[in-house]
Amino acid sequence: MPGLEHRRGLGIETGGTASRWCLVSATGEVMARGDVAPMTGHVFSEADHERVRGIFAGLAAELAGHGRPSAIVAGVTGIGSASPTTALFARMLADAFRCAETSVLVVDDMWLGYRARFAPGEGIVVYAGTGSIGYHLTAGGEIMRAGGYGVLVDDGGAATWIATEALRSVLRREDEEPGSGWSTVIGRTLSEAVGGSSWEAARVYIYGGDRGSLGLLALAVSAADEAGDPEARRIFAGAGRELARLALALRRRVGLKPVALAGRAIVLSPAIARSFAASVAPPVLLADASPDVPAVAARLAVELAANPGH
Repeated sequence: MPGLEHRRGLGIETGGTASRWCLVSATGEVMARGDVAPMTGHVFSEADHERVRGIFAGLAAELAGHGRPSAIVAGVTGIGSASPTTALFARMLADAFRCAETSVLVVDDMWLGYRARFAPGEGIVVYAGTGSIGYHLTAGGEIMRAGGYGVLVDDGGAATWIATEALRSVLRREDEEPGSGWSTVIGRTLSEAVGGSSWEAARVYIYGGDRGSLGLLALAVSAADEAGDPEARRIFAGAGRELARLALALRRRVGLKPVALAGRAIVLSPAIARSFAASVAPPVLLADASPDVPAVAARLAVELAANPGH
């Protein structure tokens, strides 16, 4: 085991639209940081496995000049704490960085995001990125969740939900009066994103891509909102109420604890935070206080290096 002064911790936070990493020194000073390709725990085929292996191998090559990390903490979206995928990610990271699996901790990205904001038992995190979830970690380490069922069931308030609501609005107007949907402000921003103002163009984009590409259409809704489109504003206000439902569901179970609203989706429009705050009693912590999750993970990795085996 390297001496304390030589330890380096690598933190990784994955997501459906972006994944970030941070390398810190033994004292917690950031040495390097960056992005890698999106990835989730939804790896169901050998092709999926190879893609993730390739991402980790590329990151290992990029970090070679900084020295091998002593330990790694990775928060991966879409996995459970004891799922086979957790062990799979740990093995792939250990192989890519040529380290022992005892020096790798793979956790649910929400566990990591929670620990970056609260001590166990202290609060509730409502996260909205590509998907959405409400999350509480008890003082005893038990995970309590609300939502997080995925785009096919319920990711209310998340980027995929925002995109789907916008597409539904435009296409239903098209059903009633052809040309009236795509000619709206939100219709035009969506048509630019999908490559045409027709169902055929939208169909190819929606069903030819994945969850992440669908979520990226929320950026087009944000552009419409900035242009003053009332339908975009209505959708974003609805997203805030959907996210508030997750907070309220958990408060019914754990009491009136502080709620942190987090995730990249919530900065798409100020209407999201306004609507959320109007529905959830204080204390509420909004996006401006979001921590540097990859750096938090990296500093936890330094602690892990001192006590391998978790």
